[in-house]
Amino acid sequence: MSKTVQINQVLQSYFEENKSVKIIPAKDMMPYFILAGVFIKDEKNGLPIRNVLRRLDKNNQLYLIPYVYAERKNVNTNWFFQRSNGQATDKSKPPEIKLNYIKIKEPKTSSRKDSDEHYILDLCDQVLQLKGLRQHRFDFLLGDANAQGRKAKLPVDIYYPELNLVIEYKEQQHSKANKHFDKPDLFTVSGVHRGEQRRIYDQRRREVLPLNGIKLIEIEYSDFQFDSKDKIVREYERDLVIVAKLLELTT
Repeated sequence: MSKTVQINQVLQSYFEENKSVKIIPAKDMMPYFILAGVFIKDEKNGLPIRNVLRRLDKNNQLYLIPYVYAERKNVNTNWFFQRSNGQATDKSKPPEIKLNYIKIKEPKTSSRKDSDEHYILDLCDQVLQLKGLRQHRFDFLLGDANAQGRKAKLPVDIYYPELNLVIEYKEQQHSKANKHFDKPDLFTVSGVHRGEQRRIYDQRRREVLPLNGIKLIEIEYSDFQFDSKDKIVREYERDLVIVAKLLELTT
């Protein structure tokens, strides 16, 4: 079986299983392709599938994968998959391909990369068309001193040097009580429990970053549709529009 047919099978299965998804970045399909045996492993955040699409594009054969959507820039092309309308981006009359339905389950992982924070920061990268620095630390943004008098550099969620911009994504524990973070018997170097220290450090970022010429934008989980566990109900196109509006003053 050819690789393009395998890719089509996985995409057909994915869109059958995920009715609310209309479009998805090609790189985000890599776990499904690997699970189905299309690729052995991922490299450079989606390089295997990008190489396939680039080769098809070069040979004028994108029609072989009718789910392809190519967002062409001056230098690069951003690759997406969308629900098939019978033809690929700006190509016509794809040959008929009979697909056998295969069921692909959501890969189970506890990786932080699957968190709402990473999902939102990926959207920020997409909107700004820049690759931000995750968990960046500045020399001037420090925590409280420990017993030895040492102060750790506080991380920020993402930093865009080109824009002098920091974006912080605020999950529910930043605004609501949380049993895990707010245990009253666990104290930090600041002499307060973790929930209170989190609030202290959030405020320190708000004060210190602008003093050093860095703009700060905070994005709340409540800016999006969320479930009973305060987790984002993800819908890529809708969420991308929300992030674009929240960041519109930076572009």
